[in-house]
Amino acid sequence: MEDRQRERELLEAIPEKAGDDARILMMRDGTSELGWVAVELLHSVLRMIHMEIPGCEKLDGLSGENVFIADTLMRSAASYGAAVGAYRIGSLQPELNGFLAARGFTPGENGAQADLGVIVKYTGPQ
Repeated sequence: MEDRQRERELLEAIPEKAGDDARILMMRDGTSELGWVAVELLHSVLRMIHMEIPGCEKLDGLSGENVFIADTLMRSAASYGAAVGAYRIGSLQPELNGFLAARGFTPGENGAQADLGVIVKYTGPQ
C-alpha cells in the first residue's frame, strides 16, 4: 500500500495481532476503497490476518460484487505470498471458511489453509 499512514491506521485497528512485517493489500476504484486484506509471512505461510469490505457487515454470507472483491483480495494475497516465498496461504477469519472452501482451502476451527499452488499457478520455463 502506497499510503503508509493509512496502512498503519488499518493495521492498528484490526482485532487480530499483526506482526511488524504485516502489510495491507488494498483494492480501489479510483479513490474509493473497495476492500483490503492484511497479510504477513510466518514460517512460509502467507497469513491473511484480516479481510474487510466496507459496507459488508458479514463475511460469512458474501454475495454479488462482494464475492468478486473478496476473491480478488484473496488472489492478490496469494500472488503476494508467492512473491515473498510462501508455500501455503491461510486465513485467520473462520467466517471466511465457506467462501475459501469453495476455492480449494481446507477449513478449520481457526480459519482455512491451502497450498499456494491451489491459487497461484506457475507456468514459467520448465
